[in-house]
Amino acid sequence: MINKILNKFSEDKTELRKIELNAITDLKAYKKKLDKGKDNLMQYATEAREVISKGKRELNTLDAVMRLAIKKSNEMAKKADDLGVDIPEIKAIRISIMGYETQRRSLIKILK
Repeated sequence: MINKILNKFSEDKTELRKIELNAITDLKAYKKKLDKGKDNLMQYATEAREVISKGKRELNTLDAVMRLAIKKSNEMAKKADDLGVDIPEIKAIRISIMGYETQRRSLIKILK
């Protein structure tokens, strides 16, 4: 009878060790995934900051170009009106300006 109890206890102990080893293996896998994921997230954040910085610089450059384009096209439009001529490039630049202004509004929300 005692041998039966000892054998049962020994079997239970072996099973418990197997469960503990499986749990330890799972924990190691979770740690590895978390560490790798954390490193990936840090890399993505760094890349995102760099891209946003480039986007802000480009936005500032294009804002300056837009201001110059508006000023120049307004001057040319006035001269064209005074001369009674139609300059298609004025209409084309104004369409480009409107397109940029529309896109700019949505980009500012992302970049600022």
